[in-house]
Amino acid sequence: MLEKIKNQENIIMIFFVVTLVGVGIYIIVDRSIIDVIYFGVLMYYFGRFLMIRKNGK
Repeated sequence: MLEKIKNQENIIMIFFVVTLVGVGIYIIVDRSIIDVIYFGVLMYYFGRFLMIRKNGK
């Protein structure tokens, strides 16, 4: 069971990283304010995910 949870966390981590890299590249190319806001929201939730993963809460 614990191994299944770790695998799900790794899948979520990969999803976040790929999405952040993709949006980051798109922001550099397009420079739209909506994309910058979207990138900020994604970074916020990625940080929250890392804090939850680290602390276990």
